[in-house]
Amino acid sequence: MNMNLYDEGKNWCALMKCETVADLNELTDSGRLRELIRVNEALHEKNFSRIADMICERGAHAVMLAGPSSSGKTTSAHRLATQLRGHGKNVILMSLDDYYFDRDKIQPSEDGKVDFEHINTIDSELFGEQLSALLRGGEVELPSFNFKTGKREWRGRKLRLDENSVIIVEGIHALNPVLLPTELDRGAVFKIFISPLLPLSLDDHNRIPTSYLRLLRRTVRDYDTRGSSVQNTLSMWDSVRRGEGRWILPFREEADVIFNSSTLYELAVLKKYVYPLLCAVAPEEECYEQVRVMVKILNYIHEADVDDEIPPTSIVREFIGGNAFYR
Repeated sequence: MNMNLYDEGKNWCALMKCETVADLNELTDSGRLRELIRVNEALHEKNFSRIADMICERGAHAVMLAGPSSSGKTTSAHRLATQLRGHGKNVILMSLDDYYFDRDKIQPSEDGKVDFEHINTIDSELFGEQLSALLRGGEVELPSFNFKTGKREWRGRKLRLDENSVIIVEGIHALNPVLLPTELDRGAVFKIFISPLLPLSLDDHNRIPTSYLRLLRRTVRDYDTRGSSVQNTLSMWDSVRRGEGRWILPFREEADVIFNSSTLYELAVLKKYVYPLLCAVAPEEECYEQVRVMVKILNYIHEADVDDEIPPTSIVREFIGGNAFYR
C-alpha cells in the first residue's frame, strides 16, 4: 500500500472523474459533488477495513498511528477502532499527549521558546515501560495530561489487555523508535503513517501542495475550536513544519501502511469556512503575503454547500465540526 500511494490517489481521481480544480468545479456546479463525496468516503472506509484485516492477520496487539498536524489522526484512530471491533477486538484508544512532561519541567531551546514538537517533551521511558508491561499481560495505570494546568494527572484509569485486546496509540511521535523498547516483540506492533496527500491539481501543469490542505484544515479547526486567529495559526506554521521535518516525517518509512487522509471534495467545502477568515486579514498584518497565496488558490475553487452529505465519521468532520467521535 505504501509504494503505490501516489498511484492510488491518481486512480481515485480517474475513478471519480475529478483530476483538476476545473473538474471539481464542474461537479460542484452540476450538483454531482454529492456523489463524489459518497464514493470518496466509501474508498476511505474500504482502506480502513483493509488495514484492520492486516492488523488481525498479523495478530498485533498495539497499533502506533502517527502523522503531521491536521492529518486526521484522531478520526482515523476511531474509524480503525470501529473496523477492529467488527473483528471482535476489544479496542483501547490511547493518546501520546497524555505522556507529556509537566510544562514547567520542559527546558526551552536556545531562543528561549519551548519546542512542543520535540520528542523530549514526551516521557518516552514511561510510555515504553507501560506498553511493554501491557503486552506482557500486566496491569498499568495510565496517565492523563491536563492541558489547562500543564501537568500530568493520575486518575485511577487502570488497564490490562486480554487476548482480544488491541491498543491504538495516536500521536505525532508514534512512529519514533525511541518509544519502543528494544526487547519488545516488533511483530506485536503495527505502524501506520497518515497524511493528506492531495492528488488534485490546479490544472494539467500545477499541483496543489499537500501542506496547503493541512494548513486550511488547521486554520478552520483552530479558529472554531481553540479560538485561535488566522494570524496566530500562520505565525506557528513554519515552526510546526520544521518540527515535522525533524521529528515526524523521517520515521514514515517505519510504517507498515501509509494512509492518504485527503478527500477530493474538501477544498470546495473548506472554502465556505476559511475564505471569510482569510479575507479579513488586513494588509498591514505580518502574515498578509501568506494569506494572499492561500486566497489566490481558493479563488479558483467554487464553494460547495453540501455539509449535510458529509458523514459524521468523515475525516473532514474533524475540521468543520459535527464529528461523531467528539460528541
